[in-house]
Amino acid sequence: MKYKRLKGFVPLSALIGVILVTACTKEWDDHYDEGSFDLPDKTVTEYIKEQSDLSTFYGMLETAGYDDILNASQSYTVWAPKNEALSGLDLSDTELVTRTVRNHIARSRITTSGVDNSFIRMLNNKYVNFAQEGSGYTFGEHNISNANQPAKNGLVHVVDGYAPYVFNLWEYIGQTDGLDSLREYIYGQSKVVFDAENSTEIGTDEEGNVLYDSVFIVSNPVLERLGNIDIEDSTYTAIMPDNTAWDEAYSRIEGYYNFPEDAGGIERQREVTRYTVIQDMFFRGRISQPENYDSLRSTYGNVFHNPAELFKGLDYESLSNGLAYVTDQMPFEDTTSFFKEIRVEAEYGFGRTNTGSNIYTRSSYGTEFTTSNNYYILVEPTSTAPRVEFSIPNTLSAKYNIYCVFVPAKIVDPNNLTPTKAKFQLTYIRRASGSTFIKRITPENNITDTEGLTKMFVDQFDFEFANVIDADNDKISVKLEVINDVSTQEEQSGEFDRTMRIDCIILEPVME
Repeated sequence: MKYKRLKGFVPLSALIGVILVTACTKEWDDHYDEGSFDLPDKTVTEYIKEQSDLSTFYGMLETAGYDDILNASQSYTVWAPKNEALSGLDLSDTELVTRTVRNHIARSRITTSGVDNSFIRMLNNKYVNFAQEGSGYTFGEHNISNANQPAKNGLVHVVDGYAPYVFNLWEYIGQTDGLDSLREYIYGQSKVVFDAENSTEIGTDEEGNVLYDSVFIVSNPVLERLGNIDIEDSTYTAIMPDNTAWDEAYSRIEGYYNFPEDAGGIERQREVTRYTVIQDMFFRGRISQPENYDSLRSTYGNVFHNPAELFKGLDYESLSNGLAYVTDQMPFEDTTSFFKEIRVEAEYGFGRTNTGSNIYTRSSYGTEFTTSNNYYILVEPTSTAPRVEFSIPNTLSAKYNIYCVFVPAKIVDPNNLTPTKAKFQLTYIRRASGSTFIKRITPENNITDTEGLTKMFVDQFDFEFANVIDADNDKISVKLEVINDVSTQEEQSGEFDRTMRIDCIILEPVME
């Protein structure tokens, strides 16, 4: 959601309906040449009031308060539906009437001159098709029976039908039954924040506090991250969980985010779980035939290689800025959405420490071996116990198979077929207070392969607490230390070498 600037204080409950009205554009003005009309003295409102076949629409203008607006000096174009076109509309519903009125008015004079197939931005920020059809013109899907009727402050086109107000994705969430949990979460993220930078100092109060002509901004961090579904300028496809789907997904995901108290505890678990439920629900564009796609990338960034399965059995609702599929079962598998492989590249220095050794980054380019990310580290011993510790961020409270990938000495010397040996120490959160413990591990097979990369199995470990990193929780508690396990006698005999070459650390999810 883009920031929306509000002068003074606006209650949060009113923010959802705030719409910024854009200035007249040159493109629209180019449709109008004031010299081409002998402008009458009547305003747009007065013109519509005098037309007997527009009396219903005039009454709607009065209900919505636009009779006064269209009497002002600013120029407007109105596509006015005939009476019979509005016969099925509930005129007692003031909100519906107002939405419909705003869906038929645009700023500036917009004539049929030069119109081919245009989408015109209405006062409600919706876009309605204004097109030439043969020798005539249409608005939405309806014929214009009387075009380019001039008024002192604009134009009127008389239309045989009306363009229904179509919700956008944001509005659809707010208006559709059965989406209560989704609505409560996404709408609840909207916040009002005082914008000191764009507010103007106007003096001080009696106590010397600065007074401002205040500007407030409204932001929604979920929409800022996943998609501006509240505006009409971009299109999205959404897979929306109904209340049943929400409850199932929440209960399934919640256990992955068991945080210790010093990392947010139960409150953070709730917030992260709710975000995870919806993180992959948006895709860019209108996807009406998902079976025609090989893969789809959610706005969160995850790639799904089974688009037809994601949308299987679902029907869509066409909205003004996209398509909405409502489901009673979220289709995203845990291991493709959030419970994913964690890979720590050894060459990345952040969170890495070493003792009894020097570390050098080396490349596998030009060799017979392909390492992860094409780099690895050389751990050169300076003592009898060289070791390197890697920080492992974003572990969930779940089970993983842990691996360390080693590179053979052969990568730099084809004649060097000396292996090395390793053991490990895993640091993990064991208490709700956030305190950590160490598990010492010597794998059953801890000798590296001399001919190829060694994906050494370290351990299968079930983490009781999650260690997800964000701006407010940046402490990485989970660590894996790689310790050389070659004895002095083994090294002196030439059977093993204490030099280690490490490609990466991998944690693979284990589903049960």
